[in-house]
Amino acid sequence: MRILGLILAGGIGGMLVAAAPMVSKPIPWKSGAVAPTVNGVKLGDTEQRALDLLGVPDEVNSTSNGELLEYTTKGLEVTCTKEGVIAMRLLSPAAGSIDGIKVGDIARNAMLKWGAPQGGSGRIAQFGPGPWVIVVHLADRDPTIVDLTLALNHGNTSLEAPKLNAFQTQ
Repeated sequence: MRILGLILAGGIGGMLVAAAPMVSKPIPWKSGAVAPTVNGVKLGDTEQRALDLLGVPDEVNSTSNGELLEYTTKGLEVTCTKEGVIAMRLLSPAAGSIDGIKVGDIARNAMLKWGAPQGGSGRIAQFGPGPWVIVVHLADRDPTIVDLTLALNHGNTSLEAPKLNAFQTQ
């Protein structure tokens, strides 16, 4: 297995690049960039707009801030609050893609598309310009993407760059 990504050294936060070919393409998003869509749904869309585009969910669960629309057959979860859609989690290839990357792809595809992760921990990497993020979660033993989340970032993410230790691919 080759490691593509960043390994950040402890306390000083120095950066060490893994000994594999590194993707030199810069991240495609700049501050103020519009987040990608998932099946036509955008972050900030109303819950009704998401329902219009995605149809009736298989299950709706209430959360402390809103509702979780679960599309089990599609492998998609959409979190809505009074502010609108705040997150979309893709759990299967049938859920669609985020900027062309889908569940079942390998981590290398995400890095070729988006560059090195801006944060993460272990088998999780974070991409995006800041106001919104894409969180990529890899399988335990291989570089396969098992889920993707596109979400508004309200500054409470636990995926800070100093915690990033590896994003592994084959």
